[in-house]
Amino acid sequence: MSSTEPTPEERLDALRRQIDTIDDDLHELIVRRTELVERVGEIKREAWGQVSFIRPGREARMLRRLNAQHRGRFPRPVLLRLWREMIIGSLCLEGPFSVAVLDARGDGEYWDLSRDHFGSFAPMHAWRSASDVLTEVSSGNATVGVLPIPGTSSADGDAHWWRGLFSERPGTPKVIARLPFVRMPNSRAQDLDGLVIAALEPEETGDDRTLIAIELEGSEISRDRLFEGFERAGLKARWVDSHVTGGPANLRTHLLEVAEFVGARDERLARLTGCFNDVSVRVIPIGGYATPLSAEELRYPAPPAE
Repeated sequence: MSSTEPTPEERLDALRRQIDTIDDDLHELIVRRTELVERVGEIKREAWGQVSFIRPGREARMLRRLNAQHRGRFPRPVLLRLWREMIIGSLCLEGPFSVAVLDARGDGEYWDLSRDHFGSFAPMHAWRSASDVLTEVSSGNATVGVLPIPGTSSADGDAHWWRGLFSERPGTPKVIARLPFVRMPNSRAQDLDGLVIAALEPEETGDDRTLIAIELEGSEISRDRLFEGFERAGLKARWVDSHVTGGPANLRTHLLEVAEFVGARDERLARLTGCFNDVSVRVIPIGGYATPLSAEELRYPAPPAE
């Protein structure tokens, strides 16, 4: 070995110094980003007062953009988890933020799911029933709530909690996100999904799902006719859940999901109401969510060929 050639230790030291410089640069950028977030919060408070400024649609667009432009072998889920932590850490600087989580069995599954999304800094509180979570969000005690996918088994016996969103009253919570948006490889329950509710209107992101509840009073109609009505209105839907109140009015409420963004003023909702002239109909979109990133989109880079 030439006396002028650096030793392995010297080469390692040089690389580590570069890494230290990058770490310092990253930290400085985080500080600068935080200063900008604080300015954003000041402007929002001046314009709208002390309210929550969570923007799940913007967050989803940001993560999709970062995921699409990522290169190299650094794991995508880890990259996006870092940004999720920054997003929520910044959000807590803008104004009050807290999470109400259903934990009916006391097993912490939805707690873990919520922490993976809302980070290690956001205040979280567990509740034993879906109605408790709905109350916390409706009252403003919690910014968001995390609940099971409608129609799935629920330890608190309230698989139809979504009916609590079936109202046109101002301030009624809506579904705003689906968890996990980024599924972590070491999550304990890989098949567990949930929905996030908040007193907000969902935002269009370019790849969305909308949950539409339809209440029918009067004659029984088949599920096929229900799908046909949605198709005639220009909405391709899949069934999610149903709830029968019964009684003299024979009241049934069905929940369907449409694979696109449907706003509250979408003209197709009015057309849908007109597709069932022989029964009394109420149609209310109870929210929606940005489509989570798929396993393929989060794929790990292949190891270099030998």
